[in-house]
Amino acid sequence: MKNKTLLLAKTLIKNGEGIGLKGSTAFAKAVVILVFLIIIPMFMSGIAFVVAALLGMLRQIGQEGIILTWGLAINSAVVFIFGIFYIISTFYFSSDIELLLPLPLKPRQIIGAKFIVVAVYEYLTTAVVFVPMWLTYGIKMGSGLLYYVYGLIIFLLIPFVPLTAASILIMLIMRFFNLSRHKDTVKVVGGMLGIFIGLGINVVVQNVTTGMSQEQVMELIQKGNNSLIGLAAGIFPTTRWGAEALVFHAQLSGFISFLLYTGFSILFYYALLWLGELIYLRGVIGLSEAGSRRNRTKQVQLEKTAVKGSVIRTYTLVELKLLFRTPIYFINCVMINFLYPVFFLFPLLVQNEEVSIIQELSKALNKPGTEGMILAGSFALALFLGGTNATTATAISREGQELFVKKYLPVSYRQQLTAKLLSGFILGLVAIIMMVLFAVIVFNLEWWLGLIILATAWLPILYTSLTGLLIDLYNPKLDWDNEQKAVKQNVNVVYNMLAGILPAGLTIAFIGFAFNLVWAIIVLVGFYGLLSFILAKLLYTIGVKRFCMLEG
Repeated sequence: MKNKTLLLAKTLIKNGEGIGLKGSTAFAKAVVILVFLIIIPMFMSGIAFVVAALLGMLRQIGQEGIILTWGLAINSAVVFIFGIFYIISTFYFSSDIELLLPLPLKPRQIIGAKFIVVAVYEYLTTAVVFVPMWLTYGIKMGSGLLYYVYGLIIFLLIPFVPLTAASILIMLIMRFFNLSRHKDTVKVVGGMLGIFIGLGINVVVQNVTTGMSQEQVMELIQKGNNSLIGLAAGIFPTTRWGAEALVFHAQLSGFISFLLYTGFSILFYYALLWLGELIYLRGVIGLSEAGSRRNRTKQVQLEKTAVKGSVIRTYTLVELKLLFRTPIYFINCVMINFLYPVFFLFPLLVQNEEVSIIQELSKALNKPGTEGMILAGSFALALFLGGTNATTATAISREGQELFVKKYLPVSYRQQLTAKLLSGFILGLVAIIMMVLFAVIVFNLEWWLGLIILATAWLPILYTSLTGLLIDLYNPKLDWDNEQKAVKQNVNVVYNMLAGILPAGLTIAFIGFAFNLVWAIIVLVGFYGLLSFILAKLLYTIGVKRFCMLEG
């Protein structure tokens, strides 16, 4: 008899959306192939190059093993943070839950299968960072066959402990709090919880690695023999064992560490199945219900609400309200814009040891004659922030199978597209405003330079908003059964990231020529202004025609 857990996992993966290519055009599939065959290998090659350079320096002091520790710690933290999102959606709010519960399946089989599905998707993320570190270390250090065998098994087990921790956390919340009628709130709170726990992990790891005095750290460094592995292992205990297993693979201590890593990973997984058998069903039953409030609208309230106003303004507010009210959209399109300053600056603000770094950055930002370079750098940052914002890159896809409704609205296609464009532009602008405010307050950036940045850096945001909307118009993902697939599994987000990152690279290259602020303003504003004008013309001509064809 076949294992029901593996059979169910295979079925769920087979019937899933994969990376979102079902129904895509031949061009879209070709771009994805290009990304996986060229872009990602180039990125992994870059990591390998950096690892090789670091190994050359660390090997001289006998601390090369810290590279593997960092790789495992980073991957574990990433898996835990994103695992919060995936576990909530896959375990509790997936559309297949109501179909699986009546089947002759035990809770541990459902949990085990869904856990495997989530882990498979996590492998795609962890492989990009871990594989080049693992292979480069093995080649540079001349490691034997046992190193690669250990490494392959460790790679397969990387998601087990962080995903199990995320799963247990979510199951306990869903079991002991009656949240079945507030699943939207659960998704938002769970997503924010994952992000802030991730930041907390970052702080804990930094405190662990820097909590020792300089004399103690120097003493460890001088010992050599990879004595820093335990210091930088992070919050997950298996990270240290995995690194020690790889570094000391030819020794008995390495074999013992490998057994500890493997044993604890499997033990955590079975603990999840045991706990799921006890509490999963009680937490998942009734989740198809939705909370609602019945309020009677009075005549006065109706008159205040039904006020004639600008069509574009009203429709833009509708788009923004939808983004704020839908948990998956809020987490992926809205909240990320407010968290960028936290991601960049939080590690610097929580430690006294990093004050010197803030002082050095303040000196660099206020150095006379660098205003043009700072402006060019802000343009590059704006391109990155705009490219990673999924709002316009999923604006059409989020309509799903209800896109035909737009045909019956008394609003022109041009106005509808303008509202979708403005919603993404406004959210992208928030990230830039917050970054400039932090630069002025924390790094003492001159306020007049901050105003110039705000007066010009909106152009890269407009550019990435236009590219995202045009991309989604020509390759919309309309066939989905939950909002997560429209955003998290939408390849258009990747395309728009490339559309923002590539010109950001060109802008960074321009920094060397931006010695004069006036010259930098003329070149940057002229270039991105012209680019945005061309894209806007395309949006309001062929883009409108394409929107009409989609609705037809």
